[in-house]
This record gives sequence, C-alpha cells and structure tokens, in this order.
Amino acid sequence: MLDAAERLLQASPSADFSMRALATEAGVGFATPFNHFGSKNAIMQALSSRVIKRMATRFREQRPQGDAVDRVLAMGRISVGVLLEKPDVSKSVVGSLGVAGPSPSAVLPQSEALWSLALGDLSTLSSDAPIALRAVLPQQLAFTFRGCVSFWIAGELTDEAMVTAFQTGALAILLGFVNPTRRAALMAQMSPLPIP
Repeated sequence: MLDAAERLLQASPSADFSMRALATEAGVGFATPFNHFGSKNAIMQALSSRVIKRMATRFREQRPQGDAVDRVLAMGRISVGVLLEKPDVSKSVVGSLGVAGPSPSAVLPQSEALWSLALGDLSTLSSDAPIALRAVLPQQLAFTFRGCVSFWIAGELTDEAMVTAFQTGALAILLGFVNPTRRAALMAQMSPLPIP
C-alpha cells in the first residue's frame, strides 16, 4: 500500500491521493488501508518513515569519511538529495506531518536516530564536551533539519539553498563542541542565505 501511495503522489499534479484511489492502486478492498493504517495521516507518517530510512541507507552506502562534523554535513547533503529526488512527493509527505492527528507521530525519534548515526560515537568532538550531548545534539540537528525542510515546503527556501541552510544551522550547533583549532575553518563555511 505504501508503494501505491508513493505512485499516486508522484502521478498527481497536487501530490495527493484519496483513500479510494489508494485501495484501487494497491489492488485491495476500500477498507483495507483504513484497517491497516487507520487514517490517511498515518499512511503519510509511514511514508515519512520510509524517507528517513532511505536517508540512513544512503548514508551507510556512501560511508562518508571524517569526524562527526564532516559526517553530519554529509548526512545533510544526502538527506536533501533524497528529498529532491521527488520534491513534490517529499513536500506532500513531510508537510503532512504538520497536521495534528489523534496520536503523535514517531518521526522525531526516527529523525534523532538519523542524526545519531551521522554523529557516530562523538569521539572526535572536544574532549570537554559533556556526555549529555549524546541526547541533545541529535535532537537539535533533527529540529534544524526539519526547520529547513518546513521553510522549503513553504516556498521560502529554494531547492538549491537547502544544503547551505542546513549546513549553517548544523555548524552553529556544533561549533561550541569542536576542537578550538578547527572553529575558524568551520565558521568560514557558515553563510547567511540571501533574503528572497
């Protein structure tokens, strides 16, 4: 059913689908999507989980080298690349997460896991970095990425500016935890985006 939902989103000019069309596309009875997922919003959340899994898989396949900062920046490029493969579908799927449902989604923990994967064991960050970073950094990186994606969905951030926007946000978060000798080089990579 999720494959069918992705096909319908891709084929629709408005990147949308009806539950009836989903059942038909998946070759199942009309009630089956409701019985399996409960709602269209739950289907969109499941599709969002798929997107996050694709990002993690692509990261593992590419095995970016470098320290935690290098890997986070690589994950940002990879994640934006995954979203831009099907931008209208990505906007519809991720945008649907802003719709209130009867129960919270599981997207934040999945997103935190994605950024934990990128950060690795944090051993390359400054030795005086507190252990609490293991929980704080993945969460803050998840918030930063989601913020960039939200502005992209709203049309305030172009496809081309997504990587730069995330990179600058991620570096602002990580700057205080890197070896002081590296800070100047990282600050040089930070750049404000032009105001549209």
